[in-house]
Amino acid sequence: MKYAASLVRLLATLMIAAAAVAGACSRANRSDSASANARAGAGTDAYPAPRWPSYFKPPQSVDDLMPAARALVRNQSGLQGKGMGILAGGESVLIVANNDADPMVIDAIRRALVERKVTPHIKFVHEMAGETREQAEARIAKRDKGHEIAKAGIYQASQWIENQFPNPAEPKAYLQKRRPDVYKELFPGETGEVKFDPTGPKQRPRGEAAGGGEDVDTGQATSTDYRSRNAVGEGIKKYLTEHPEVRGVFWGQGGSTGLRRQLYPMSEKFLGTFITDNVYNLQSLMSTYPGDVWQLAEEQLLEPLVDVWADITDEMAERWASGAYQRGHLYMFPNQATGRFGYSFVSYPAFQQKWLPREPIARINGIIAGTQGHGGFYPRWEITFKDGFITDVKGGGAQGAALQEFVNWDKLNKMTYPYHNQPGFWYLYEIAFGSHPKAFRHPIPLLKTGNTSPDRVRSGVIHWGLGIRLWHDPDAPTESKVWREFSEKNNVPFDHGWHTHTYFTTYRVRLRNANKWVNLLEKGHMTSLDNPEVRALASRYGDPNYLLTEDFIPEVPGINAPGDYLKDYAPDPGGYSLKVLDRAMKGAYDHYFPGAGAKITFNAPPARPAAKGNE
Repeated sequence: MKYAASLVRLLATLMIAAAAVAGACSRANRSDSASANARAGAGTDAYPAPRWPSYFKPPQSVDDLMPAARALVRNQSGLQGKGMGILAGGESVLIVANNDADPMVIDAIRRALVERKVTPHIKFVHEMAGETREQAEARIAKRDKGHEIAKAGIYQASQWIENQFPNPAEPKAYLQKRRPDVYKELFPGETGEVKFDPTGPKQRPRGEAAGGGEDVDTGQATSTDYRSRNAVGEGIKKYLTEHPEVRGVFWGQGGSTGLRRQLYPMSEKFLGTFITDNVYNLQSLMSTYPGDVWQLAEEQLLEPLVDVWADITDEMAERWASGAYQRGHLYMFPNQATGRFGYSFVSYPAFQQKWLPREPIARINGIIAGTQGHGGFYPRWEITFKDGFITDVKGGGAQGAALQEFVNWDKLNKMTYPYHNQPGFWYLYEIAFGSHPKAFRHPIPLLKTGNTSPDRVRSGVIHWGLGIRLWHDPDAPTESKVWREFSEKNNVPFDHGWHTHTYFTTYRVRLRNANKWVNLLEKGHMTSLDNPEVRALASRYGDPNYLLTEDFIPEVPGINAPGDYLKDYAPDPGGYSLKVLDRAMKGAYDHYFPGAGAKITFNAPPARPAAKGNE
């Protein structure tokens, strides 16, 4: 296999990671085609074979969805928060759904809650933001005008420029002057010369996940109005104040730190995210997965962090371990786990009482390479770090060319951000692990905008984020006033971005006391899923061989499929992956898992014979 050039060799002061980069459970007892070899690749020279979930079924009516809806509203665990099972009969709850939520799914969840004697108040993101549906759709259409889905990842650059600066005209003018060709590709709907007026109107920078709705954690703009970053949260607080009988809200697709912050001082009213607004998420095992199994696997994965190699001091290791937890989004690099109040394991999603200082900061050396981020696919890039900072960018299409320009922008390199001891913005901020084995590449956002954010939730998938961010001041777990005012005063980025996803990573930490290396990920498989305690707990719900097995693994030529990675995939990963998804959606894929094949695959032609499975 020709994947050597696609390997990440990342030497940090705390770890060595080698990544081949590509860019309640009644339903859990599905052991017909899942066995110990389902996790092929772990501990061998081979990478795990491609997979696509085979259990999506096109519903004919709401009645078809009710078994899944009933299981969902009884599950007490959810992505980055609680599940609806925490609600008791007689209570009321607010659910804020995406503007494009499936009416049949919403109706099924409504009916399931009513069966439990829970009163649902169901609203949409545009309502909470004070927009009509037509206004929201027109704004999003304008934003996405001219975007190409197959390479939507390059617009991570556009989104960062437009959303993280109080006055985005300055970075836009800088890029347009230096690389007009790149600017034209990143902003295809714009014409004319950008004029920067330092005294001109400002917006409040978004930060990740501030929109709370269809744009959560992708960095995509929701408005240029200064107050818009918290508009959805303000609308929710107003609704909850007017309806004091409502216990709280399920809202958003991810980025729950930002969502909770938007609700301050009503943060305890944030109950969890609401990703189950479509047939795929409702029918997937994510919605009914046992929360105790999920959390135990996360705890087992994080346990070694307090005992890592001596290049991380005792204090740094303790700060990292204290701040690393967020359900489904584990902070596996000290820079992201600090400058904040960490989440509590015991009373999640509540915060702990201790603020975790950022400095001394972890500094990394090496190369990150990949073909995909939250926003979607892009041509392969390589990002070089030396002594903690980005020094070079190769490839990546227009996104890579834009990043190289901003890495060389003196303005960002000469300023020292609050709570940091050295000038500069271009650190490695984020190495975050997904932790759910049943997460998958979601067809709806991918086909609609090219977005691949759902991928990062799957266990063993890493997303790497560039730049710096700090969430809280030492006095309270609310948005850092010092950080925001510094960004506004100097017109510098408010948040990180420019994400890279990796899927077949081997991630190692060295235990200080035992003087040995431990693999937390093995070729993209989260090794804590093999822990005897985790397997014993999972066996209470069904076959642990299936419950702890990943249902989705991407197909990448030269890694786990025939072909040459650098020729057949790296230049156009989006084009290749969209063709794979098309085959899977039509019931013509060779790698359904479990191997029931096309006869139960979502949108499969009913008369089509089952494809040959790869179990």
